[in-house]
Amino acid sequence: MTSWKLRAAGAVAALAVVVTAAAPAQADPRVGGDIGLRYESLGGAGGLLGHPTTPEIRTPDGRGAYVQFERGSIYWSPATGSWEVHGDVRAAWGRHGWENGPLGFPVSNETRTDNGRGAYNVFQGGTVYWSPQTGARAVRGAIHARYGTLGWEEGRLGFPVTDEVRTPNGRGAYNVFQGGSIYWSPDSGAHPVVGEIRNAYGRAGWEGGCLGFPVTHEGAFPELELPPGAVVQLFQGGIVGFLPGEGVATELWPQDPELRADGLYPRC
Repeated sequence: MTSWKLRAAGAVAALAVVVTAAAPAQADPRVGGDIGLRYESLGGAGGLLGHPTTPEIRTPDGRGAYVQFERGSIYWSPATGSWEVHGDVRAAWGRHGWENGPLGFPVSNETRTDNGRGAYNVFQGGTVYWSPQTGARAVRGAIHARYGTLGWEEGRLGFPVTDEVRTPNGRGAYNVFQGGSIYWSPDSGAHPVVGEIRNAYGRAGWEGGCLGFPVTHEGAFPELELPPGAVVQLFQGGIVGFLPGEGVATELWPQDPELRADGLYPRC
C-alpha cells in the first residue's frame, strides 16, 4: 500500500509539472489594449522590442499613450492607432520633439525600403529615413511631398543626409540628399537642385546669393528650343543652364517690370 501511495504521489507531481509547463505564458499586465495587440504582433517579450520597462503612460498633451520597452517604444493615439519606433529612427524622432514636434505620432512601424538599403517610419507630419551611410534624417512638409514625386529614396536624390534646415536668411528651408537638395520658400514652393546646376548655384551663394530660391525643377523646357542634352533651371534671380560640352552658364534676370511683377529679379 505504501508503495502504491508513493507511486501515485509521484504521478501527480509529474502531471503537475507537465500541466505547468504546458500552461500558456501570461501577458505582461503593463501592456494591454491596442498597444498590447501591436506588441504581441511583434513577438512580445521574445520579439523586436523585448520586455516592457514602463507601464502605459499618457503623452504630455493627453492625445495618446505609449509604453517603453528594452529596445524601443509603441505609441498610440485615436487618430493613428499603435505603432512601434526603435533604434536610430526613434532617436531622430526624439530630436524633433517626439509626438509634440512637427512629425506628430507614428503611422507605421519601421519598414525596410524597397531597395533594401535602409528603413523608415512614417509619421503624421513626415518621414524619418535611415541608412547605414546617412543615419536617420527627417523629411517633412512641402519638401517631403516633393521628395515623393521624385521617387523617394529610389529616385535620383537617394536618402536624405540632413534633417530639414532653415536657411540662414530665415526665408525658407532645405534638405540635402545624397544626390542633391530640395529648397523651399513660401514664395517659390519646393524644388530640387541637382548636379552641375546645383554646383553653380552653390558658387553663386545658394539662396542667399543673387539667384535666390529655385522656382522650377531642372528640365529641357521645349518652349525654350534648347539644343539636345541641354537643361535649364529657373530661379527667383536668374536662370542657370547646362550644355554638354560647354558646361554651366548663369544669367541674371534683367530689371524688367513685368518679370519683377512675377517675382523674377536678381536678389542682389
